[in-house]
Amino acid sequence: LPANIAFDDFKSGKFAQSSMSLLVMNIVQHRALDIIRSRTSNSIRNYFLKYDFEARKAVKTVNVDLYSPYRPLIKELFPNAIVIADRFHVVVQAFQALNVVRLHTMKEAGIGSHNWRALKRYWKLLVKDATKLDYQHYFKRINFQNRQLCDQDVVDRLLNMSDELKKAYDYYQTLLQAVHQKDCKVLRKLTESAAGMPEPIKKANRTLNKHQSEIINSFKTSFSNGPVEGTNNKIKVIKRTAYGFRNFENFRLRILVSLKNSYLNLNYHYHIKKAIHSEERIA
Repeated sequence: LPANIAFDDFKSGKFAQSSMSLLVMNIVQHRALDIIRSRTSNSIRNYFLKYDFEARKAVKTVNVDLYSPYRPLIKELFPNAIVIADRFHVVVQAFQALNVVRLHTMKEAGIGSHNWRALKRYWKLLVKDATKLDYQHYFKRINFQNRQLCDQDVVDRLLNMSDELKKAYDYYQTLLQAVHQKDCKVLRKLTESAAGMPEPIKKANRTLNKHQSEIINSFKTSFSNGPVEGTNNKIKVIKRTAYGFRNFENFRLRILVSLKNSYLNLNYHYHIKKAIHSEERIA
């Protein structure tokens, strides 16, 4: 086992319980280790117990999303490992909460109303990093009587439509700031209390507060689940081109052979080259 691993689940097929399998990766070299049939605790435990205790004890970090059932399992299997929460999934918590508040604001405004149309049209500006909003170029905005407005002006007008939306937006932007700047103090202050916040934000805050130490661990390293998420996208393409799989072993081998830097692929090519070299020596 490598010292730094990451894993993430993906939708596989009916051969897996809940149709979710698990991709395990060496996060430093971005190499796929293996595919575990199911993300259930028993399947993960049985897979990693084939490694002896010393090998599992040598694992230093485990990158994972915020799926709670993984935590006790990681502590059991890798006693010396530090759990690192994936920063993408951290931001997604606030992103989804902000979107729920936006949709609620639209519903309150009524279908077809000015506020409803504006929030539907310019939702991407609300989830964009505030530091990257354009405040220099002005364009006609059809939802605001064709007035010349920059992106920052549009966001300000959207936030004036609802106090709840403004609170959710400020929370989301503060979290983005904490994650991008890897600022532990800002994160702690943000998650200390969500009093007065919309209910979706309170729910997201409880999740972030629960995993606060793991999020802070992510600030101390450069590891992320980006390579894992990218590989998951490749797996989706493999499934689509094959029109699905009914046999897990065939599915697993098809993925590992397709990934050029997987251990299975590297070992296969190593043995091929070794065989060719042996034949040349005999000749």
